Amino acid sequence: MDYFVMITGKHFSNSQIAELEAKYLNGFYNDEHQNPILYDAANYYAILFQTFLHGNRDKVFKEMSKTEQQNIYKSQDTKFKRAMQYSFNKGHQNAFAVLLIDSREAQEFDKTFFENPNSKLWFIYNFEKMFKKGVTEENLNRDKNEMLIKETRRHFEGGYEEIMYFAKIFYKKGADLAFEQIRKNIVGVKYKIRGRTRLLDLPYNQEMEVTPAFTATYGFEQPGYEEWDVHWDATYGYKASKELIAKFKVHQFSVKEIQAYSSVGAIAYKMIEEQLSDGLSDDDIIYLGEINFILIPPIKQMRFIEHTEIEAIQTSLTLTLSRRLRVSANHILVTTT
Repeated sequence: MDYFVMITGKHFSNSQIAELEAKYLNGFYNDEHQNPILYDAANYYAILFQTFLHGNRDKVFKEMSKTEQQNIYKSQDTKFKRAMQYSFNKGHQNAFAVLLIDSREAQEFDKTFFENPNSKLWFIYNFEKMFKKGVTEENLNRDKNEMLIKETRRHFEGGYEEIMYFAKIFYKKGADLAFEQIRKNIVGVKYKIRGRTRLLDLPYNQEMEVTPAFTATYGFEQPGYEEWDVHWDATYGYKASKELIAKFKVHQFSVKEIQAYSSVGAIAYKMIEEQLSDGLSDDDIIYLGEINFILIPPIKQMRFIEHTEIEAIQTSLTLTLSRRLRVSANHILVTTT
């Protein structure tokens, strides 16, 4: 490792760190109200991995029957999710080590660091740099990831680079969880949040996750409306995360309002009315989420948003709004442009 982080006033032996890490990782998996960070990301990125597989089939695979192909795709999906869970767990394990290790060479942080709403971002941006070059790849290119790479190479081209790309994302997501657990349970502090939005109850001065790939920062609000600036999340690195890629807008309407505007020929409201679920009453509240992507020059080494990803983005945004607003999905409509 190039450097460590040490928490002021906290001292742990290697065995204590291992015990704490295992305790909190098991707690994560056994929690009745489990943080959805891994579940959401596995389902989201599985779609991108399947897109990769469909575009990189070898000649032998193309000559197989549809049934044989579907069985391989299904097997790949299962192995991919297991491999990404392994990467997630490895990131969690290593984050506990670098944050809690007792070393004279460590960079020391007191409680005020963890109170900063942007402290986790700093940690994720620098997490991979805390290890000597090649160590992260060595940690990830084994076990479930190694099995997935070998299996993928049997029928598809370019699998190693793609799998390691996704593995590093999940590795950092595991570190994200570890940071939050240490901040809450070991350091024992809350973020210094200066205020929260009226509609979604989200902090003005901290990023929020809106999909497993995107975070958003506060733009502005008015009654029944909020607007957020969307960026790649911290797992994609500092430079990518600072590029504005979309605007996310949330509108609040009653069914009665939508019907009133629709009845006088307002086209946008007619389209919303056509998508409303059956069984809603006039007084029911509907939330419309719009994500409007911005045309920007591609960043070097940054991936493009896949066509198949659009549906995953809409599903993730619906989940985000449902959880924040505490309403069922039939009260939410999400569009992308």
